[in-house]
Amino acid sequence: MIRAEASDVAGWRLPRAQKAALTSCGVPLLDDIVDMTLFAAQPQDGTYRLAGTRGDLHWPGYTYVAEPDSGLVSVLEPSTRLVRFVNSSINHWLCSLHLVGTWFSSSTAIQTWDEDEAMEGVVLAELADLLQRIRHLDPHAYGDVGDHETHFWPAVLDRWLY
Repeated sequence: MIRAEASDVAGWRLPRAQKAALTSCGVPLLDDIVDMTLFAAQPQDGTYRLAGTRGDLHWPGYTYVAEPDSGLVSVLEPSTRLVRFVNSSINHWLCSLHLVGTWFSSSTAIQTWDEDEAMEGVVLAELADLLQRIRHLDPHAYGDVGDHETHFWPAVLDRWLY
């Protein structure tokens, strides 16, 4: 869990509750989803960098950004320049990350899904349930049809195992 310093977000145009969430709750680190925080303003496009993944030479990582005023979170995939909607606010994003992290740390099926076909079915059902929980928390995170091209959570959770 990495918390922003109050000075990191002091000048950001965001609702007070969203700044407070970054400084008090923090960003959970999750393998392949978030492995570093970046709290910085992006002068070229006016968004606020929140976090990202380091990636490697062949597959650069994601960068999560928030829009001023609303706190809407998107993710930029540098290799494709594709921007996907993640959550409608920083608070929704942090809650979604916490849901995913809690599932990952508490699921017994995820550790052995590739050893047993029945366990793979269990994990797929858990992932579908997790996506519905995120959808219930923030309907915009799923969109109208759970489009993988435009929405981050359906793309990541539907393809988690593969």
